Amino acid sequence: MSTELAIQNDLGMSLAEAIGVSNTGGETKSVSLPRVNLTHNGIMGSIEVNGKSVKTEVVPSGSYKITQGEDNVVYSVNPSIRIFAVRQQWSKWDSSEEKMMKTVMSTDLKGDLKDSMGGFNLGRPSGYIEDWASVPEKTKDLIRSIKRKKIVFGMLTANDCIDEAGNPVGAITDPVPFVCEVPPSSTKSLDGALTALTRKNILPIQYTFNLAADEDNLPNGNTYAIMKLNAGDKVDISPEDQTTLKDFMDYIEYQNSYILQQWEEKNKETISEDDASIVASFVNVEEAD
Repeated sequence: MSTELAIQNDLGMSLAEAIGVSNTGGETKSVSLPRVNLTHNGIMGSIEVNGKSVKTEVVPSGSYKITQGEDNVVYSVNPSIRIFAVRQQWSKWDSSEEKMMKTVMSTDLKGDLKDSMGGFNLGRPSGYIEDWASVPEKTKDLIRSIKRKKIVFGMLTANDCIDEAGNPVGAITDPVPFVCEVPPSSTKSLDGALTALTRKNILPIQYTFNLAADEDNLPNGNTYAIMKLNAGDKVDISPEDQTTLKDFMDYIEYQNSYILQQWEEKNKETISEDDASIVASFVNVEEAD
């Protein structure tokens, strides 16, 4: 039996479905993964030149911030990743509560996804909007405020690690698990890289990408970084990958269960308020009889 088939049998789904690239389309624990974020702005620092302190960019813009813990943060310009899973969700910043509202993570955004606000899709209308001009401005503002987010789970190595002062630090030679929320400006780049593999009948788990970044300009003149996924090497799936993939599936399930818990709590409150008067009327009728 092939390793891929063994993993499929153990997960109860195809490997492509688990990864999220299939063509077919209580008490809170502290569960976290090392996070990878693309930085849009460099970090300025000082270096000594001919006895003088000169301000310069010590961490380049377009570097990847790798956070493995509160006191374990490094930066890498060209880390190497191997993608084990890709998920999508809708998200929106709630300024009144000062926190990010999210839907559950899914392999696609075609259906109605339960969200942490107690609704679906954070209130975003589902389906394709044929006549944008006829949409009320209030609805347009809501749609604009809700962002499509792609989330990548995988393993990472980095040989060019530096700290926030630009000093070289130890390389990440043993692959570490990570989660990365891909910026909207980089989604097209990610999709292009994954589509190229699909055309070759290669799953992301069977390949490595060398990350880099391009720079583009905003209308106001500021710059931002765009993720690049350069071709790496093909990788054979190993038995150890089964455990790793299952760990990612468990993490995704846990994060979704937390949002579902919030959804249920908010709907429980709504139902209890709506049903209170109905229950009271039943009681009054029984007493009258």
